[in-house]
Amino acid sequence: MVRSRQAFTLIELLVVIAIISLLVSILMPSLAAARGQARTSVCLANLKRLGTGVLIYANDHRDRMPPFRLKNPRASDDSRTYVNKWGRQKPRWQWFVDSQEVGPLIDPEPFRDEIETSGGFGDGSVGSSGESGREMTNKYFVCPSHDDESELDVRNGAYGYNYQYLGNSREGTSDGQWDNFPVGLGRLRSASQTVLIADSRGAGKRHGKHSYTLDPPRLAVERNATKFGPGSGDVAPGLDTAIYQYSPVETRHGDRGNVIFLDGHASSMRLEELGYEVNEIGVADPILDPVGSSYTASNKLWNGEAYDSMAAEHRSRPPTP
Repeated sequence: MVRSRQAFTLIELLVVIAIISLLVSILMPSLAAARGQARTSVCLANLKRLGTGVLIYANDHRDRMPPFRLKNPRASDDSRTYVNKWGRQKPRWQWFVDSQEVGPLIDPEPFRDEIETSGGFGDGSVGSSGESGREMTNKYFVCPSHDDESELDVRNGAYGYNYQYLGNSREGTSDGQWDNFPVGLGRLRSASQTVLIADSRGAGKRHGKHSYTLDPPRLAVERNATKFGPGSGDVAPGLDTAIYQYSPVETRHGDRGNVIFLDGHASSMRLEELGYEVNEIGVADPILDPVGSSYTASNKLWNGEAYDSMAAEHRSRPPTP
């Protein structure tokens, strides 16, 4: 009588384990790449939706682009606080793309009591069940590849706005006058070559803060910009303020950052393609003095003209002895 064998030998088990381990090692990079591509696709879809929201806003507001933040109804009026239709005080640009396709940045319902008693709610507000006035609830403003403690922070989240050229409502150049707002679409000659919104630095490790502002490669001094987005107090301890007092496009999708342009097309791009000057460790260097310093950076994809006359003039000048 022939008996059937019921068990594997140790060698057979080891061979099977080795084969499975080999297959896993082969498949893991492909799976990781597929997950990364899926996150990139979701991010690009978010940006396209936000870009549509901006164009709807412009269409409803005499072809004017939204401000990066609006604190007062008029630049010269410090006595009044601007409150939008959702009850948000001093809203940032994200609140101005609240078309039907996007919706409000933060659900206002938990803050209804404060809105009714004080007229609005802001960053420091606490909602009915402990909700923070700085925590975004709208998924379209969250990049799936930006997964740290700041991903829902309205100031330090995933996406930034090309505010220096499209809606700089600061008053750095002259008190009582916005630096570069309002900006009409008629001034922007090349929509297909004008950055609108993009991945920007969040407040996680090795990042700066204030990422709802998206800074171009060089300071837009020709549009009255006097500083980049973050202040010195926004730089995390231990980081170089010369580099991180700045909010450029963040390359968190491999070596690329996702960008939506004013004409509605989106792309994943390297920092160099966007005009940034990149140092030896792969970080964008801010050009604070575009007149007196030496640089290769260009704002041609930011200024609405598809040509950076200031950078071109700078590079054409002979070097200083």
